[in-house]
Amino acid sequence: MFRIDEFLSSAQELGLSCSALDTEQSRRFIAEVIGKFKPERTSGHLAIGHDCISIPLEPNEFTYSTHLDAGPACVFFEQHGADRDRVLILHDGKSLSKVFENAFGMEYFVSDEKKSYLLAVNWYVIEGAGECDTWMTRLAQAKSPSQ
Repeated sequence: MFRIDEFLSSAQELGLSCSALDTEQSRRFIAEVIGKFKPERTSGHLAIGHDCISIPLEPNEFTYSTHLDAGPACVFFEQHGADRDRVLILHDGKSLSKVFENAFGMEYFVSDEKKSYLLAVNWYVIEGAGECDTWMTRLAQAKSPSQ
């Protein structure tokens, strides 16, 4: 479970509170999010691909999460590898980018506990669908995103 271990280690090094859903809760959460947003790719090069807003990974990779609503961010990885069927919860979702800045690069999905949005972060873009559309649109139109 390389990505999960890397994420948890990074969060711990930063002093951020993080937990994991058990396998059954994780499976339900992932199935509900995937069922609602229907991403085109849940393994390999992760992508929502339709009805989404896309922003370039650079320069947004380590700052986009500051736009998330206050509260937990739920993270899961590709669904055909060792890290499938697990959801990690970072209790301060606005700090999510810091965790990934402190970790080895990886692709992942992000949602909230209400499943009101889905983000797909891959090597090239950050795609967003659902209730993240306002700030994603603002970042997509920005010449240089706010820091």
